[in-house]
Amino acid sequence: MLLEQSNEADKVTIRTFTELHKIYRQDEFDPQLFSIHAYRTCIHQCADSFARRSLLSAKALPWEEQLVKVMWYGLKLPLSQISIILQKSVPALKTQLRALREQMTAQADVLTSANLSII
Repeated sequence: MLLEQSNEADKVTIRTFTELHKIYRQDEFDPQLFSIHAYRTCIHQCADSFARRSLLSAKALPWEEQLVKVMWYGLKLPLSQISIILQKSVPALKTQLRALREQMTAQADVLTSANLSII
């Protein structure tokens, strides 16, 4: 979701599973924490990819905003889970999502007015 369908997404997926396999094989493996490890590992691999490849254009959302947007709207995780994964407070996430919704609404308004002016 963060990298869309691309060769880079495939590479990140492979690196993520490789890292998760290392965690899985450890003696102190905790199955209850594995999903959190999976999200964090995936986020870390995506962040590394963005940093290496500079995939974000100047017009795109900042990395952290894009991450929260994907977790909330794409993965539909509850704020309490996103809070644990990103190690942020729920009120901070709510504030971030509110600002993100306002930004998305403003962008939609600009696109709508641009489309109406073309017609």
